[in-house]
Amino acid sequence: MNISSLAALGSPPPAYERLRDRLHQTSWICQGTLVCRPLLRRVGGRLVKKGPYYLWTTKVGGRTVCQSLSKAQYQTVGQAIAAYRQLQKTLQQMHAFSFKTILKTIPGVKQRK
Repeated sequence: MNISSLAALGSPPPAYERLRDRLHQTSWICQGTLVCRPLLRRVGGRLVKKGPYYLWTTKVGGRTVCQSLSKAQYQTVGQAIAAYRQLQKTLQQMHAFSFKTILKTIPGVKQRK
């Protein structure tokens, strides 16, 4: 990308700076889904509650990977997943803001209609 084109955009406005500051505040991130799964097992003809079992699933190389977790790991990974989702939301907002600014600032092609 031509750096002079980015320089033509000028300095980012305060709204964009606030979004960028959110990125600096992000700590640990993790992608995936958490499941807390209580089970009923038949033991000696009676149903007995087992668990809960804590699981984390994610896609790696196009395949689903599942990992058993302790309760403490489950809670910590939950916080990291929430941070990852907030990071994704912030990046989407920055993308939309950047694209709109580029379309307004940099001359483009003529529209037919």
